[in-house]
Amino acid sequence: MNQRISIVLATFNGERFLDQQLQSLLSQTVKPFEVIVSDDNSTDHTDGLIVSFEKRAPFPVRRLKNKPSLGFRENFLNAASKASGDWIAFCDQDDIWRRDKLEVCQGFFTAEGVTQIVHQARLIDSSGTAIGSFNQGIERTSVRPALFYDVWHTFLGFSMMVRRDVMNTLPFSERFVDYIEPKHLIAHDRWGFFLAQTLGKTVEIAEPLVCYRQHASNLFGKSGRGSTQAADIRRKNLGYIEATRGMLGCIAKLPRMTEAQFPGFRREVALGVYASALSQVEARANIYELDRHLAFAELVRLILAGAYRSAQNGRLRWRSVARDLAYCFGA
Repeated sequence: MNQRISIVLATFNGERFLDQQLQSLLSQTVKPFEVIVSDDNSTDHTDGLIVSFEKRAPFPVRRLKNKPSLGFRENFLNAASKASGDWIAFCDQDDIWRRDKLEVCQGFFTAEGVTQIVHQARLIDSSGTAIGSFNQGIERTSVRPALFYDVWHTFLGFSMMVRRDVMNTLPFSERFVDYIEPKHLIAHDRWGFFLAQTLGKTVEIAEPLVCYRQHASNLFGKSGRGSTQAADIRRKNLGYIEATRGMLGCIAKLPRMTEAQFPGFRREVALGVYASALSQVEARANIYELDRHLAFAELVRLILAGAYRSAQNGRLRWRSVARDLAYCFGA
């Protein structure tokens, strides 16, 4: 059966780069089943660009308008809830898709048990000039089993395609806090990733199928050194604890029919993985309650106790060790 693709495009004051992205959607070698464009109450000429796109598109375009604005998280997820295709491809307003992005991804739709497809990207600057690569850790095209990734891992939304039935397993209003920004609920891509890697397999495609634009207004993609202040680290870790508890709660709430719908889903295994991850971040919280000269001794104790071992495969989580060492020594 030919599986249909819904592109979900969220816009907000995107007139500067939007037209190039829309042109790349029109140029796709495999046309989408539909494009859902959800605008978050733009005040520039975004609406006019979308109207023009709708007139030219050889596929249905559904336009949504948020008044008042919802923010990008709710904008994406509300739009995704309106999709009727078999797969959802998240689309940012300022990138440019390679003309065969949908075609390449479509080649993996029939792989058994696959719930999401992810790929590499090419970095471009505001003028469209290539400035580097963005591999996201993808080194070769492969299929990863369920729960392969760290529970706090993700891929950026523009590089993801997720089965629609994955997104429908739970209402997005029931999602947990965002471990990156705990004052918000989890973003659309991290929510989709959490559900998809819990319920099934992930296809990694080692090809740059999107030009990911870097510019001053990027919401994400900027890097910076994290704070080593005790209060900041403690607050960040509390966000991870709350989010991981929420992950466990979501798995427990998944309907009983989920096992039949997703044969790769093992509820007890998933609960065990997320419970192990929760115990790790809870144990690490002890470090941040101690003076730094005592924190190092606690760090060593936790390493020896296995608190820094991956919940998925038992490997030592070196980056977490390095982060806590930096805290202990005030680096």
